[in-house]
Amino acid sequence: MSAMASTLLGRGIRRGLLGGQRRWLGILLVVLVGRLVRVATGRRSAVQSTRLEPGETLEVRHMASGDAGR
Repeated sequence: MSAMASTLLGRGIRRGLLGGQRRWLGILLVVLVGRLVRVATGRRSAVQSTRLEPGETLEVRHMASGDAGR
């Protein structure tokens, strides 16, 4: 989760649920729905395990779009 979403989640809990401020309760709801959507869509990474013998090489020819910064 991003730092901003984490901050909004904490403030939404403190000010919305505990403090009774409706605006922060709405922000909390939006952050939680966003988290649920992210979990439901499932950013699952593909993992492959291969044992290489000494002198062998491995070449990656394709990376999924958007994964270059990870």
